[in-house]
Amino acid sequence: MGRLNYVAGTVSFAPAEANTEWVAAPLNRPITTGDRLWADRDGRAEMRIGSTAIRLHALTHVDVLRLDEGGTQLRLAQGTLHVRLRRLDAGENFEISTPTGAVLLAQPGDYRINADPSGAATTVLVRRGQADVLANNAPYSVRDNQLALLSAQGQELFAAPAPDEFDHWAAARDRQDERVVATRYVPREMTGYEDLDQHGSWRTVEEYGAVWTPTAVAADWAPYRQGHWVWISPWGWTWVDNAPWGFAPYHYGRWIWLRNHWAWAPGARVARPVYAPALVAFVGGANWSVSVRGGPAVGWVPLGWREPYIPWYRHSPAHVRNVNVTHVTNINIINHYSNTQNGNNIRYVNRGVPSATTVVTRDTFVSARPVQGATLSVPAQALSEARVMHEAPVARPERLERASLAASRPGPRLPDAVTAPQGVAASDPALGTENSPRIRAGAQQRTVATPQAKAAEAAGAPAPQAAATSDRNERAAQQREPREPRASVAPAQPQQAQGEAEVRRQQQQRQFQQEQQRQARAAQQQQQQQEQLKAQQSRDLQHQQAQPVERQRQLKQQQPKEQRPPERAQMQPQAVVRPPQAPAVAATAAVTPPPVPQPPRPSRRVVEPEQPSPKRPPRD
Repeated sequence: MGRLNYVAGTVSFAPAEANTEWVAAPLNRPITTGDRLWADRDGRAEMRIGSTAIRLHALTHVDVLRLDEGGTQLRLAQGTLHVRLRRLDAGENFEISTPTGAVLLAQPGDYRINADPSGAATTVLVRRGQADVLANNAPYSVRDNQLALLSAQGQELFAAPAPDEFDHWAAARDRQDERVVATRYVPREMTGYEDLDQHGSWRTVEEYGAVWTPTAVAADWAPYRQGHWVWISPWGWTWVDNAPWGFAPYHYGRWIWLRNHWAWAPGARVARPVYAPALVAFVGGANWSVSVRGGPAVGWVPLGWREPYIPWYRHSPAHVRNVNVTHVTNINIINHYSNTQNGNNIRYVNRGVPSATTVVTRDTFVSARPVQGATLSVPAQALSEARVMHEAPVARPERLERASLAASRPGPRLPDAVTAPQGVAASDPALGTENSPRIRAGAQQRTVATPQAKAAEAAGAPAPQAAATSDRNERAAQQREPREPRASVAPAQPQQAQGEAEVRRQQQQRQFQQEQQRQARAAQQQQQQQEQLKAQQSRDLQHQQAQPVERQRQLKQQQPKEQRPPERAQMQPQAVVRPPQAPAVAATAAVTPPPVPQPPRPSRRVVEPEQPSPKRPPRD
C-alpha cells in the first residue's frame, strides 16, 4: 500500500474502481493497484511506499498498474517522475512503463524518468544505481551518472546533466528524511514514519516500550475522529485522516490512554509491518440506531494494547497472524479470536475511556463525509450495550457507490489534450479491463519459470507450464550476479527450463559482446578514415604550393640568357650550378604506395608552406 503524503498546487486523483471520476487528491489517501494521479501545471506530489519516495513534477500523469508484496509497477504516460529507491529485496521488482520502453530499477538508487507528451521519446536518468531498459528488443543498462534517450530511432547514452530545480527539491526532501528520529523506534518500511518527528515526541514507557504522542491537538481530541471513511478494494472500509502525520498511527500499532492523553505504541519492531485499513473495533450492528430520527448509525473504538485485530474483509489465517505479530505474539490466541463467536468475548479497554468511541450516521459513514462535526452524542449506557462487530459495519452500498470511493471535493480532470499512448511493460499489469488496453507487453514481456516449476524439476516430477511473472526470480538472480538485462521466453518443455534458459543467456551474452566489438571496430575505422583524409589534405596543400615555384624555374630556363634577370648567384664568390630536377611532389607521388589504414597517432604532422620565389619579369 502506498500513501499520498505530499500535495502542492493542483493535483487530482481517480480511484481504481472509478478511474474516470477525478477528485482533488486528499492527503494520506492510501494508494493501491489501479489508482491514477495527475499533477497539473502548478502541481507537485509525493507518494511513499515504505521507504521508497515517488515524486511527480508538473504535467505528470501516473497510473498504478501493480502494487503488492511482489513489487511496484507504474505507468508514466507523460511528465517527469523521480524515484528514490532505498530498498529492493530479492524477488521484488520495481518497474516503470513508458510509451517507448520499460524501465526496471535493478538496485537502490536515485532515478528520474521523463516521458514526452507526444509519446515519441523517453529519457532515463540514473544519478546512482542501475536501471535496465527494455526497448525495441534491445535491452541495455543505464548506470551511475548516465542518461539514456529512448525513441523510435533507437537508444543513445549521454553523461548526466546538471541537476535542475526539481532535482534540488527532491534532494532536499531526501536530506530531510535522513534526519528522521522515528527510525530508531519504527522500521523505514512502515509507510508514514517520515512525518512523525515534526508533529509529536517520542518517549519510553515501561509497559509499552516506545510511544509517540502528537502535539498541537485539542484537549478532547481522540483518534479516528478527524477524517473520513472510504471504500478501497480489497480491504473495504478504510480510514483517511486529515492530520499531516495521520497515516502510520492509523494503519499500524495501537492507541493507548495514558491517564489524561492519548499515545501511539507501534509495538515490536519488524522489518516489514503489514498494513491494515483501520485498527478499530466496530460497535453497533446492522439495526443499531441511536439518533433522534431513529436512523441507523455506525460506531468504532481504537484498538488497545495487545488487543487482536480481526479483519472485516476476506482474509487468510496467515494475514491475520502477520498483521497482529507486532502486538499479539501468541498464534493460538490469534486463531482463537479469529473466530467470530470467540471475538465477542474480547474486552476492549478503550471502550471505557471517555470520548474514545465515535458514532456517526450511516449516510455520513458511507459517503466519505468528514466525521468531525457529524458525531452523535450517545449515552454511556447505550454505548456499553452496543455489540462489537467483526464483519463490515455496512455492506458496500450500490446507491452511493461513487461517493463511497473518494471524498466528493471535485478536482481537475485529465485534460483532453493529454494523450495516453500505450505503454511498454516487461510484465503483465494487474489491472481491470478498463486500464489494460493502455499497456502492451509484446516482445518486451519477460517470462521465467515459477518456483513451483523449479521445485518440481528438482524433485524429478513434471513441472507445470512456466507463466509470465513480474520478473521476481530474475531480479533475485541479477542482485546476486549483475549482468545485462535480457528478454527470456517461456520454455516449451518445463522440465528443461533451467538448462534452456542458461543456453539462451549465454547466447545473448555472446551476441551482446559481438555487438560491442563490432561497434568498436566501426569506431576505429571511422577514426582511421578521418586521419587519412587529413593526411591527404596536407599532401594536396603541399603540392599546390610547390607548383608555382617549379613553373617559375621552368620559364626562367626557357628565356634567352641576355633577357634573364641578374642571377643572385653572381653576387656570390662562387656560383654553384645544380642540374635541373623534376618536381619534388611529382617524384614523391611516383614512388609512394597507396595509403593504408593506420591506427590513430598521438599527434598530427604539420606541413610548412614553401617561401614564394622572386617575382618573374614580364614577357616580351
